[in-house]
Formats: sequence, structure tokens, C-alpha cells
Amino acid sequence: MRSFLLALACIALFPVFAAAQHMSIGAGYGTDGMTVELNTSIGQYVSLRAGYGKAAGIPSYTIQHISVPLHPGNADWGSVEVPLQMRLGVNEGHLLLNIHPGQGPFHFTVGGYLGNACLINGEFSYLPSDYDAIGIDVDGYLVKAKNGVLKAAIYAPGFGKGAFAVKPYVGIGFGRAVRADRRMSFSIDIGAQYLGKSTLWALGEGLTGKTKMVQIPSDAMGNLTDKISSYTRYLVVWPTINAHFYVRLF
Repeated sequence: MRSFLLALACIALFPVFAAAQHMSIGAGYGTDGMTVELNTSIGQYVSLRAGYGKAAGIPSYTIQHISVPLHPGNADWGSVEVPLQMRLGVNEGHLLLNIHPGQGPFHFTVGGYLGNACLINGEFSYLPSDYDAIGIDVDGYLVKAKNGVLKAAIYAPGFGKGAFAVKPYVGIGFGRAVRADRRMSFSIDIGAQYLGKSTLWALGEGLTGKTKMVQIPSDAMGNLTDKISSYTRYLVVWPTINAHFYVRLF
């Protein structure tokens, strides 16, 4: 379904780019990761942006003293404190429209980000041995740690579902990516993406050896998922600030 939606979007955009009078290619950096995109003008006041971004160059952050049960899914047997290392994990495409109300560089932007729902990658360390030996059963898929390390992710799908995100975006910016009178240009944007409800996911393995990302149930790691939810429920939108440098192709 995800591949079908992305393919449909590309097919729908092909006539627009094919008929473009002017087009620029750009590279940028910001809270939506390191990005590359094509930008084409649609008349004098509108331009279409299609690109891809991936988190890069942002340092990780470690939260100490995260309390997890000694035995997965059983908080009655006591708990232990472990560290959780987190880093930005965005990896998605975007389709955006820049709308210029006048001849100047100021613009409004509307559109969306779609693709992988991962917002933050996490890694638990020094987990008790039962997380290696027994693991966490999620609907027939077993989530296990390796040498006391369990990799997980916080997913924020927006209006999407599961591991696929559809996150609407609105913002403002300064600069024109496509200029007939200049070969190079620069643009700055600030806005917000709607994240929806954030949840904790990890890679599980089924009885046949098939693997997929599964949502960790709230009781599997004590009150950990509830604690994460108590923070992420305030993170309904993701502030998006980026700068792009463009080169006009034609």
C-alpha cells in the first residue's frame, strides 16, 4: 500500500515537472534532516517542491535511569534502571507548494511529509538477561534484545497508520527557489508538521522467521510506554526549520 501511494504521487507529479518552464535542484538542512529536492514554478506565484530528507549530523541524547521490569511483561518482580540513547530518525519524502502573495521572496507553504513514520530512534542498554532469552511477545512476533541492547523507535504517523506517515505541513518562508534571472538562489523556511499520536515500536520476528516492526504494548515494559506517552502527547507538532540552496537547471 505504501509503495502504491508513493508511485501514484510520482505519476501524478510527472506531467507537472515535464511541462515546467523553469526547474531548480536544491540541497538543504534542518529539523527535517538533510534534504534534496526538485522545485518547479507553476506560473508566477506558485512553485511545487518534491524531495527527500534523512536525519544526519544531529548528535544523540542519552536519558539515564529509565525504569524497566526485571522480566518483560511482569512488573511485579521488580525493576531495574537502564539508559536510553535517542537520536533523530526522520527518513521521508515531501510534497510542498510555495505560494507567493506578490512579486517578492516571501511565501506561504502547504503540503505534507510522507514515508517512514520513525521520528526518533532509541537504544536501551544493559537490559536484564530475560530480554535476550525470553523477549517480548507482540501478536506472535518476538522482540528480543541482543547482549542487553534493544533497539526501538518512536513512531509519529500523523494521519497515516503504523509505520507509514502522512504528516500535513504549513509554514512560511523567505526566498524563491526558481528564478529566471539567477542561476543560484537561497531559501529559508519555518513551519510545523502534524505528528499525531506517538508510540513505541521495535523489530519483531515471527515463527517463520519473518520480521517486521511491531508496536510495544503498554504493559510489556512496565510503565515505560506510559512514561514516553506522557512526554510525547505534548509533541503533537514537529517544528520544522530549514535552509536550502538551489541551482537552476533550466
